[in-house]
Amino acid sequence: MKRVPTTIGFVTGYAAFYQIAPYWGVSTSAIMVLFLISPFLICYMAYVILKHGVPSAHTFEEKFYDDLD
Repeated sequence: MKRVPTTIGFVTGYAAFYQIAPYWGVSTSAIMVLFLISPFLICYMAYVILKHGVPSAHTFEEKFYDDLD
């Protein structure tokens, strides 16, 4: 279960770095490489969440939104 929060944190940090990189003076070619890598990271994050995440105990008809009671 520790794999899911770690993956989400890493991909979120990567996305934040990608957004801030132009303001830090990172070269355009490096930003393009970050851009080309990002879809693979997003797909990997979705795979990890779907594979190792904990499914809800309720059906869609029981609870529309599972975070609130």
